[in-house]
Amino acid sequence: MDMIHAEEALKNLFAQITNAHLKPDFSQEGMKAALLEIMALAANIVESVHDTQTEDRVDCKAGCSYCCYNQIKLTPAEALLIFSWIGNEFTDRERALLGERIQNNRLLTEGTSLENRVRIKESSPCVFLQQGKCSIYPVRPLICRSWTSYSHKVCKDAFESGNHNAEIETSSSSNFVYYLARETVRKSCRYHGVDSVPLELPMAMDCCFSHSDPFTRWLEGEHLFDRVPDWQNPDDTDFSFMDIQVPTFLDRFSLSYLRDGSCIEYFLHSKEKEMEISTELILSYDSHSKSLNVSKFYPELNKEPIHKYMSAACLFLMIHHAASVFGIHRDSFIFLETRNRVFEDFYSRLKDFGFLIHHERTGDNCNVRGIYHMLPIETSMIVPAGQTAHMAAC
Repeated sequence: MDMIHAEEALKNLFAQITNAHLKPDFSQEGMKAALLEIMALAANIVESVHDTQTEDRVDCKAGCSYCCYNQIKLTPAEALLIFSWIGNEFTDRERALLGERIQNNRLLTEGTSLENRVRIKESSPCVFLQQGKCSIYPVRPLICRSWTSYSHKVCKDAFESGNHNAEIETSSSSNFVYYLARETVRKSCRYHGVDSVPLELPMAMDCCFSHSDPFTRWLEGEHLFDRVPDWQNPDDTDFSFMDIQVPTFLDRFSLSYLRDGSCIEYFLHSKEKEMEISTELILSYDSHSKSLNVSKFYPELNKEPIHKYMSAACLFLMIHHAASVFGIHRDSFIFLETRNRVFEDFYSRLKDFGFLIHHERTGDNCNVRGIYHMLPIETSMIVPAGQTAHMAAC
């Protein structure tokens, strides 16, 4: 089997595992089971390959911890698996000491160069390294599993030399298998609209410890892992609500539109179902006030995972597309009327887009006024609908 076919076969195998555990219920137990099964399968594949090698053999063994002085990144899903495992396996005292190591590691390493990190490596080992051994070995990150060496001596020499450019020959099969495993996890998380961007282990664990019930909140779509280090300029960060939700939405749906004068109707298509699923998605433009009115918005996404965020991403794309069509600029108004309950459950989340929201309640209804801000959001994928589509009355 050549490399391309092997890659496709492994991707499909890992995807089958995640789908079996996460569909139709995207749950904490399902995510943990999927991760553990993927880790076990990857380990079996790598071990089988290594067993066939007659010359170069992996020299890693218990007690060898030179690679545990590097700063590694892991996905939020892996961090939450570790956090859950710690809750069952660590004592209160051990968790308190872990918290201290996390804070110390972040203070020493964040915002510093690789050269400096290597220079202070003995003061900043992995926060889970205890007496030369990994204290979370059964649930260690995928990237840790991928790091292997053919020579204990080469690792030792590189560690003792302090040369941050030292080269260590590693197992390509191990890197290949575990990389595909991690990308499968990331893709599945992105599909479900949850944080999936890898971040350094100390920060990831700090994010877990800084929130109550982080696993549940992450599954519900809260962004617990987009915290910016104190040393980083917030203007330089690429983490935002849209960075996660819009690509997730576009992985599964597409939008088309019809314009009739000052009205635009949008049509939401499900790629999985290969059909249009929306009822009415209509925006109208008031040329006098140069504002947008959300006339009707029924995307029919209520059965989707974290559907409120999916719906918000849909509305967000519609507004930005309409703004480009009508030439609306920064600080123009967006108006809509909805019921109080719907506002609290859905429209109030528009603040996550950076929209400034004002609302007034009248009985069961809520009049909402938002202020539009131009953002570098691409909407060219929203294309004109076919000529057979029908425009709803505006």
